[in-house]
Amino acid sequence: MRRSTTTRICLPAAVASLASGCASGCGVNDEKLSELRRGMTYAETAEVMGCDGRQVSAASIASGDFATVEWDGPAQRISTRTQLDFENGRLLSFTTGRRFGL
Repeated sequence: MRRSTTTRICLPAAVASLASGCASGCGVNDEKLSELRRGMTYAETAEVMGCDGRQVSAASIASGDFATVEWDGPAQRISTRTQLDFENGRLLSFTTGRRFGL
């Protein structure tokens, strides 16, 4: 049985498109940073970022104490990160920078 040319070309392209869309859904980019507003809840910020972040502070968001959560990006996701600071469960500020002192 032979596949049609359309199936051989379109199916891999569709799969690649979906995979790249999923890969870019979680993390930081300039558009997402522009959507952040002081006072947002963690759930609201995670929705903007497309996933949950990694807690990097000793305190958790649920504790109500000052807590920091990190996401990859905005540029090269391996070498940059964005940290969001929460106080009383609300977004206080964010910073972006390089990892590993680079």
